[in-house]
Amino acid sequence: MDDAAPKDNPTADFNKIDLSQLQGFSFGTQWAKDKDSSGPSRDHQDRGGRDDRSAGPGQDRRDRRAFKRPHTDPAPSQGPGDGRQDRPRRDGGDRAPRRAPGPERFDRAPYDSPYFSAAFFPEDTSFNALVRTIRTSARTIELFEIARTVLGKPDRFVVVLSRKPRPAAAPGTPEAPVQPIYISVPDGLPFESEDAAIAHVMGQHLSAFFDQAEAEVEPPKGNFLVINKCGVTGALLGPPNYHRYNQLVQQHFAAHVARMPFDAFKARIETVRDPEVVKEWLEKMKKVTRYTAKAAQPDGAAVPSFDTLEDAKAHVLSSARDHVVRPVENARFHGKALENMPRGEILAAIEGAYERQLRFPLDTANQLRGRLRREHFTIFKKGSKGVSYVCAVKRKFRIPGQVFSESIGRLLSFIEANALVKAGDLASRMLEVAVPADGTLTPEQREKIVRMQGDLIWLVREGYVTEFIDGGLYAPPAMVEARKKEVEAEDVDPENFPEAPAAENPASETPAAEIPAAEAPAPETPAQDAAPVPQALEAAPQAVEAVPAPLSEPAAPPSLA
Repeated sequence: MDDAAPKDNPTADFNKIDLSQLQGFSFGTQWAKDKDSSGPSRDHQDRGGRDDRSAGPGQDRRDRRAFKRPHTDPAPSQGPGDGRQDRPRRDGGDRAPRRAPGPERFDRAPYDSPYFSAAFFPEDTSFNALVRTIRTSARTIELFEIARTVLGKPDRFVVVLSRKPRPAAAPGTPEAPVQPIYISVPDGLPFESEDAAIAHVMGQHLSAFFDQAEAEVEPPKGNFLVINKCGVTGALLGPPNYHRYNQLVQQHFAAHVARMPFDAFKARIETVRDPEVVKEWLEKMKKVTRYTAKAAQPDGAAVPSFDTLEDAKAHVLSSARDHVVRPVENARFHGKALENMPRGEILAAIEGAYERQLRFPLDTANQLRGRLRREHFTIFKKGSKGVSYVCAVKRKFRIPGQVFSESIGRLLSFIEANALVKAGDLASRMLEVAVPADGTLTPEQREKIVRMQGDLIWLVREGYVTEFIDGGLYAPPAMVEARKKEVEAEDVDPENFPEAPAAENPASETPAAEIPAAEAPAPETPAQDAAPVPQALEAAPQAVEAVPAPLSEPAAPPSLA
């Protein structure tokens, strides 16, 4: 040290620490402070308020709908050749779903039940309407779009439910036998167990077996101090020491709150210790429902009647069990029945399978493939992507030197040079006909458009031109005879349709529908872009006859040179 350093004593405030800035500092953790603060906690807000679960009768705000259709992007196909409908995306879907603004979220995978599998088949009435629509239009539609149309509404498909085989208990041992599925006979709903199916029938379809009427009886006798009350509906169930208490609880659950899990229902039962409530329950028990059998009795025996539901249930199961429940290996039921199906493993399995098919409907498309072939539709694949298309018209291919009439040849050449040109744009792009401001056409212009429409409908229905559901047109180039026979004999074409070009004009300058009907053959539908197949089925099957074809029928088939 420097001996020459000054030896003076330090001042009084030397090295003094100022603690005034630490007056508001807390040594507790931030989460403890937030927890002790007034108002609802963040966790409570994020959960939407768990206190709502304790709401009184009639205030349960949970969504109790049964079948929930998953949210999907309803955007239509982007045109032929995009190849997106027949191959899955890396994220498991066929298109990226629309996302709401906010932080990035991860898509959940559809539920895959380890116990049940479900498949979807077209319902006959809707399928027949769809077949008539496609056949009338003569248009070419992607097979996956037809599958999505079938899946679009529950009344368009039927569900086939089956149990998955259970794995063997140990290697080398045989697989456990597959248990049946139990069907509620009155409405066809499937259930996991026979008891669940019987309880459903007794709770929802008892009127099919008995006539019900109220009758006066003696009230129960005993020392009743408390009464249990349903926390969902507010109904009085009865005292726990009453010998029929469990029966009353089961009956109330099956009739009023069957969609809730039974354990959750029992957890919400309330106990009331009030003499007035006990008196009210005794008055209620003076009136019972008497069940009188509807079925005719053998040998003119007296019609039985019962004062308890358990006695009535035992009578039905002993005398007409096959009219209550039926075991099956595979359950087949209409899609509309999903709305009435109670929550459980079966409904969860169907919803998971349904969501997977909406994302990538390969299984449903394969189910449709066979039925469409039996209806004599042409099904073919284009290109290495394997996009499948369906049309009621069998395709035809030209050979070099094949001669058509002058107008047909000119139209074919234009479509071949302008792949996927819209039918509604032919008048303005090929004929160069522009409609004046007053909307009138000269006789010469009108004649050209009518002739062009007749040529186009002939080419489409003969198979030389492919017209897609969006109105795009495609004419394959001419090919040698050997190649022509090879392509027509196969269902897979090596080359795909070309990519749809960007539209120069969003709307057609001269749509054929603007031609006066008195001057031209009455068109079955306007030549503008057609509505997608799902919209055509909205009115099916009653109004399917009104779904028009895409073009006007010519007065006479064009002659070949």
